Amino acid sequence: MESVRKLKKLKTPSFSTADARRVGVSPRMLTYLVSEGAIERRAHGLYCFPDCLDELDLHGILQELRKIVPDAIVGLETALQLHNLSDEPTRTIHLIVSQSNAPTRKLPDVRFFRVRMPLSQFSTQKVKGSRVTTIEQTMVDLLRAGHSISEMVKIFHGAQRRRMTVDLSQLKKLGERFHVKGKVERVIEAVC
Repeated sequence: MESVRKLKKLKTPSFSTADARRVGVSPRMLTYLVSEGAIERRAHGLYCFPDCLDELDLHGILQELRKIVPDAIVGLETALQLHNLSDEPTRTIHLIVSQSNAPTRKLPDVRFFRVRMPLSQFSTQKVKGSRVTTIEQTMVDLLRAGHSISEMVKIFHGAQRRRMTVDLSQLKKLGERFHVKGKVERVIEAVC
């Protein structure tokens, strides 16, 4: 098929609608190729060849998502994965976005957590080019999302086993800022 040959010239495991247009493949043709199984849709405007899905690790998918949602922060269970503190890979990517700048379209396998406060209020760090919540911020966000104190204690001990520092004073400050002070205090009591 001529369109598939054109797309293969891009020599990347994934490509956007704009990339496809550059090599002469229309959005309508992309939709047809998806329906035929020649390519797969990863998210709105992001595609890959079926045999390349294994090449698209979490970091690669996040890199592609940054093109669509550049200000998003990776958080919750996805942040745990990036910090190597989760044994279970999550199929859903969790992104924290500003309520005023949230995408209106749903993206497959992406869950947006819309927040009213400025994203600058979140404690983040860079992990392979992605803005990711720190371990402390991730724990606070998980508590806000309804996760248990015992799960946070498990995360804390997992970080210690991996010789990662969890700043308890920072955890306490974030607990106050994000209105989970009581829960954070119980986590700190349990780990001290």
